[in-house]
Amino acid sequence: MTVHDFLQLENPSDYSLDVQAATTYAERYLAAEQGSQEQISMAAALTVLLDDPARPVRKAVAKVLAKSPYAPGHVIRCLATDVDEISVLVLKDSPVFSDSELVDLLAQGSEASQCAIAQRAHLSASVSAALCEVGAEAACRELLQNKTADVLQTSLLRLAERFEESPALCDLLLKSKDLPLATRYELLMRLADSLETHPVVLERIPEHQRTTFLSDAGDKVILRLAYEASDSDLPDFVEHLRANAKLNTRLLLRAVCCGRLRFFAASLANLGSIPLPRARKLLLTVRRAALQAMLRKAGLPYRSHEAFLLAIDIAREANADFTYDLALDEARVLTETLLSVMQDGALGADDDVTAFLRRFAIDVARLEARQMLKATRPGATAAA
Repeated sequence: MTVHDFLQLENPSDYSLDVQAATTYAERYLAAEQGSQEQISMAAALTVLLDDPARPVRKAVAKVLAKSPYAPGHVIRCLATDVDEISVLVLKDSPVFSDSELVDLLAQGSEASQCAIAQRAHLSASVSAALCEVGAEAACRELLQNKTADVLQTSLLRLAERFEESPALCDLLLKSKDLPLATRYELLMRLADSLETHPVVLERIPEHQRTTFLSDAGDKVILRLAYEASDSDLPDFVEHLRANAKLNTRLLLRAVCCGRLRFFAASLANLGSIPLPRARKLLLTVRRAALQAMLRKAGLPYRSHEAFLLAIDIAREANADFTYDLALDEARVLTETLLSVMQDGALGADDDVTAFLRRFAIDVARLEARQMLKATRPGATAAA
């Protein structure tokens, strides 16, 4: 049957072309000269085929036209609202759609349609934002795995709000380098909180030790993020922790023992309302009396001052300037030296503080051992 014969049928929908014929019509349209009679005839034939009762026929048309910028717009838009098997072909690849059209299609489309849009190459920030706002979880996961999509921080925050209870999506969010540090912390803390009912914890951690175990897990999350944080992000992260009452003595002692000197300095600056550059200078230069006043201003309990003062002395002797973090072997030496001095009864060390230090020393030693076993893998040091 020729195109002329097909178009002359009184009711073309009663007659289904075979797949090869449909493919030929679509290919002839794309090959025809713009505005020629051939192109006009092929466009008419393709329009009639939109009502073809055979799904493979419509799918054949979609396959040929999907990636072409010259495909007839009305045909592509109609195919986009066909059954999922057909619509996903054009929604994923067709350059015919504008961003506003894609947003509308997202709102009214199925999960499969949303996933197809999420997979589009170089997806714009506006379409990504719409996906993060109304998209199904599966589509949002596709978006996060689309390396060419433009996804703003505000959109990532919206995903964190909508899917905070979804481990699979949260895991993808945590892998995004653009996720704000405070949001990354909140997501990781939710995962840490879930450890309370984890079978491994219930089986291996005695009930009387679980509170300490979970507190330590939260501290480790913070210190890992502090290690990875840039100098520009660290003050805001510290402020987020202070606003949520997380900047406590135990955390700062652990930070010192793990060599997280940048975090320690930023925390003292925040708690004492001191500019960070000045806080670093004070940590390096002033005498003990002035340092103790700084610790007091930061609200740290008196019984912990001796441990902090000794740690600062040890860091000074190691020529640390509180603008970088110590390596694990350096942190272990600092902790062991600090613990050795604190256990000397001559200083009247607080038993609780010394107990904290013993636990931290074990953690740091374990981490250093793990790092030695993974020496062939370059990368960031894990937090204690």
